Amino acid sequence: MKTKLLLPSYFRTIGWIVFVPCFVLTLLSLIFSESDWFPPLNFFESSHVFSRWTTCRNFNSNIFANDDFAGEILMTLTTLGFFCVAFSRLQIEDEWIGKVRLESLLWGFYLHTGFFIIATWGSYGLNFYIWLAWNMLVAPVTFLVRFNWIVYAKPYFEQKKLAA
Repeated sequence: MKTKLLLPSYFRTIGWIVFVPCFVLTLLSLIFSESDWFPPLNFFESSHVFSRWTTCRNFNSNIFANDDFAGEILMTLTTLGFFCVAFSRLQIEDEWIGKVRLESLLWGFYLHTGFFIIATWGSYGLNFYIWLAWNMLVAPVTFLVRFNWIVYAKPYFEQKKLAA
């Protein structure tokens, strides 16, 4: 099956290299954003370990005066890493892989929609934005877990079952 809209397969490796560390840092930052327990990993505040390099201070405009862009950089790299992993070709790209890719995207979108509805009706104020930040990660993680489980792990366990 020849799909023109997928990236070349080497983007998958680049995506994993970018996605995994950025995803872990994003999770840690979201976890520690509510507490002062470990401030060096709170990338959505201005007193973290990378604030020296991610804070814009010397602009004449008031728009960028002392703004820290670490959270934005981290979320952008997480999204780009996911995009490279999710939408790059596998070595063998056939109709079954396309079907699993589509079903995994649907699962991710269904969970994302469900959590968004729960957040809309169940949280207010700043908690709503925290739910939205977590919800942004639901669809990509669901897609990656389900797609890789069906493509790589499930056939392995089915072979073991048939051999026994």
